[in-house]
Amino acid sequence: MSNTKPAIAFLTHDWSWGTQPLQPNGCAWYRCLLPSDELNNHGWTSKVGFPVFSKKNNFGLLLDETQAMYGWDIVVFKLLMQQDIYDAMLIALENGQKIVVDVDDHFDALSKANRAHEASDPKLHPDLNRDIYKKIIMSATAVITSTPVLFDYYSKLRSNVFMVRNGIDSYRWTPKIHQSYGDTTIGWVGATHWRSNDLEQLADFFEKYIQSKNLVFHHSGHTGTAPLAKVLIGINDMSTKTSRSNMAPILEYPTLFEKIDIGIVPLNDIPFNHAKSFIKGLEYAAAGVPFVSSHSPEYQYLADHGIGRIANTRDQWMNHFNELLNPQMRRDEAAHNRDLLENFTMKKRGVEWDETFRKILEKV
Repeated sequence: MSNTKPAIAFLTHDWSWGTQPLQPNGCAWYRCLLPSDELNNHGWTSKVGFPVFSKKNNFGLLLDETQAMYGWDIVVFKLLMQQDIYDAMLIALENGQKIVVDVDDHFDALSKANRAHEASDPKLHPDLNRDIYKKIIMSATAVITSTPVLFDYYSKLRSNVFMVRNGIDSYRWTPKIHQSYGDTTIGWVGATHWRSNDLEQLADFFEKYIQSKNLVFHHSGHTGTAPLAKVLIGINDMSTKTSRSNMAPILEYPTLFEKIDIGIVPLNDIPFNHAKSFIKGLEYAAAGVPFVSSHSPEYQYLADHGIGRIANTRDQWMNHFNELLNPQMRRDEAAHNRDLLENFTMKKRGVEWDETFRKILEKV
C-alpha cells in the first residue's frame, strides 16, 4: 500500500450475516462505509472491513480467510469490545499506529430493557463487554462521537474527543407519493430488541386513537422472536388494523418506509436516548414520510432546523397526527423536509470527517 497519503481503515464486526454480497448493518453503514467513501472523495485512502492483527504489521483489514491488507496509518474501531482487541491495541499504539474509536451510542447509560444491556454485560460475557469497550475508548488515540451529549460525556473523561453528526445518503431514497385515497398508515421502523421502552410511551392512547380514525399501524423491521411492536405500543384488540414487514439488509432498507404515511419516533426520556442521533428522522425525511418524535436533544435540533415535529404530551402527538391525516399537508411537509436535507447529507458530513481526521493528525 502506498504511504504517500494518510490511509484509514474502518474496522468492525457489524455485518449482516447471510447477505450476498455481505453487507454492513446500519451502524457500520452510517459510521464506517459512508464516511470511508467520503474520505476517499477528499483524497484519503480508506476501506472498511473486518479487523485483523499481527505484532509485525499492527491492525489490518481482513480481505478473506487467508489475506489481509496492512499499512494503515489510522484505524477506526466500530463496536469492537473484545478483550483480544484491547490487548492488541496496546501493542499497536506502542508501535505508532493511531487508533480512533467511533462512538454512536451511550453504552454507559444502557437501559436494561435494551437487548444490548445483556449482550454487553461483563458478568455474562467476560471477553466481550461494555467494560472492555470503555477501556478501548479510554486508551485510543482519539474518539469521534455522533452527538453533543456523547461529546460532552467523553470530553470530561479524556482528551482528543471530536464530533461528527450522522448524515443521510439521500441519493438512494425515493420519496413516497402521498395518495388521497386508501387507509392512512402510521408506522415505525426498527427492531424492538434494541429499544428502551420506547414504543410504550404511546401505549396509553395509541390504539384508541387509530381505531377512532380508522387508521393502520405498520411496523417495518420485525426480527425473529423479537417482541411485536404492536403489542409494545399498546395494541391488544385483534380488530385493530395492523401490518408488519421483516427487517431488510441495508441495500434494501429504504423499501421499509414505503408503506408508511406518517412516521413516529417515540423515545423514552432517559440518558441513553438523550445521546441518540436523529438518523431515524433523516431516514423518514429522505423517504418522503413526515414524522413526529418525542423530545430529545437531537430531534429538537432537527426540528429547530425545520425537519420533523416534536411531541411532549399525548395531546401534542394526537394534534400532529390530526394535521398529518390531510394528504396535502403530508405532501407539502414531505417536500419541505426533503429540501432541507441538503444540510444533513453524507456529502456535507464528508467535509467534517475530512476536517476531523486532519485535526486528529495535528493533535497527535
